[in-house]
Amino acid sequence: MNIYVRYYDGEAVVSSFDDLVYSLKEFGVPENLFEEGLVDELYEYLNSKNMHPKRFRVSQRQYFILIKTTVATLEEFKANAKKKEAATESPYKNDKYGALQEFRPGWYDASLTFKRVIYSEMKGRFLYVDTPFRAKVKADCPLDSYNRIVEHLQNRQDVDPRSQFPSPKGRNFNYVFLGAEG
Repeated sequence: MNIYVRYYDGEAVVSSFDDLVYSLKEFGVPENLFEEGLVDELYEYLNSKNMHPKRFRVSQRQYFILIKTTVATLEEFKANAKKKEAATESPYKNDKYGALQEFRPGWYDASLTFKRVIYSEMKGRFLYVDTPFRAKVKADCPLDSYNRIVEHLQNRQDVDPRSQFPSPKGRNFNYVFLGAEG
């Protein structure tokens, strides 16, 4: 098992405890940390079955990170990371937002849940209450239907201007395309 180590711009893949300590010293980790028990923590992490990355504190805002890996070189590690990144990256990275902007004129059954400001007589103050709203809207795209609903709610007399509306990309806005005409 090898270890990937990174501290600021310094990074390496090492295969032994001695190489790890040498690399950390080369990257600029202060010598006094190795006297304060850091060596024991490093040794404990290396011998544990824990496969999760671990970061170690150098100072109040400085850390170095260790990742257990099976690769032998830094180049392999970086190539492996790029492969994982490419495999997990969806071709529809902005799928929700892309779908919201897809030009498809017609009728939408759209619903959203917004935080409505309502005065509570019992508590004597204003509260934010989840309020569902649903409407059939003629629009050019789902985002257009969202904007029309929000505009309608903002112009109503019974909706306080301090009310908060959800993001169209969030789970509090849903829509169904009903058809082009109807």
